[in-house]
Amino acid sequence: MHFLISLWLSLWLLCLFWAKCQGQLIRVPMQYQASFMASRRQHRAGRSSLLAKYNVAGGQEAATLRNGGATETLDNRLNLEYAGPISIGSPGQPFNMLFDTGSANLWVPSAECSPKSVACHRHHRYNASASSTFVPDGRRFSIAYGTGSLSGILAQDMVTIGQLVVRNQTFAMATHEPGPTFVDTNFAGIVGLGFRPLAEQRIKPLFESMCEQQLVDECVFSFYLKRNGSERMGGELLFGGLDKTKFSGTLTYVPLTHAAYWQFPLDAIEVGGTAISHHRQAIADTGTSLLAAPPREYLIINSLLGGLPTANNEYLLNCSEIDSLPEIVFIIGGQRFGLQPRDYVMSATNDDGSRICLSAFTLMEAEFWILGDVFIGRYYTAFDAGQRRIGFAPAA
Repeated sequence: MHFLISLWLSLWLLCLFWAKCQGQLIRVPMQYQASFMASRRQHRAGRSSLLAKYNVAGGQEAATLRNGGATETLDNRLNLEYAGPISIGSPGQPFNMLFDTGSANLWVPSAECSPKSVACHRHHRYNASASSTFVPDGRRFSIAYGTGSLSGILAQDMVTIGQLVVRNQTFAMATHEPGPTFVDTNFAGIVGLGFRPLAEQRIKPLFESMCEQQLVDECVFSFYLKRNGSERMGGELLFGGLDKTKFSGTLTYVPLTHAAYWQFPLDAIEVGGTAISHHRQAIADTGTSLLAAPPREYLIINSLLGGLPTANNEYLLNCSEIDSLPEIVFIIGGQRFGLQPRDYVMSATNDDGSRICLSAFTLMEAEFWILGDVFIGRYYTAFDAGQRRIGFAPAA
């Protein structure tokens, strides 16, 4: 009998230990919007929102890497966005959310949203009165978007992702959502994964709370984004570490140069084996699909691709010549990270339904790069907040 009791206790402790260990790596399935062909209008909307996100005023004013967050944006990209589930409150109220490393605030639509906010009423809304763990804050919240201002009220509640429960997380309940920006998105709100200096009102970001509450073994999260996925199989966001089955070789890490955005040094860029730029800064941003380049590199790359410029700062490419286009290489930490034409050429439809091919390299009137999902989808990306570094390896 004593042996059986000891065995039972050992198994029970082993089960507890195993559950605890399993709880340290939280997997969030990424859903990729089902339609693979965006319209030309949606690509233009994506570029406009990207410029607003990084404070580029109509292409006339150079953007700066700001210390505090006052302007964020998100485009209505339909087939170019990744989202995953969380829940807020007790009992949990489910939301499909965009996980955005280019911003730092958490917000969801509120049950008290304005009747005029069409986007709010098309998504699930947070009902404060239905949560036993809701704590009012009372402060007003506002973020300026390219199409208007998202505003609401701050609150606290528990946020659940998988088996992980973050307590006393401050977030925004949106009561007004801007224009058509979020109407047709497959997500209700945003989980900002940038650093606190980027957050509106310097609110503690969700991942910082995870680390402070010791909910993860490592203060690291990592993205694996499929570029040919479906709504059910778009990739994975992993909180607490890495999944070595999702990449090949070893990760190349570089230190962050400014812990607000995930900003790091970019050694050089090569097109077809010829270097066109050296010693730039770059930002890894899961909240945008494009590759935003400084003016000089933007013109050089699109010219070398044989692109035809348009009045809207797009470059049209010949769809029948895609396979002959060169590899474009980003050198990071002394290692080469190449993109093939299939990575950086985006298919779209004109208003008449005809297919066109567009360059994913868009103009940023600033002297830094934005590496969005076009790059992150090709290279598994580890965001190491604990050691203030970022790592890349070829995605499996």
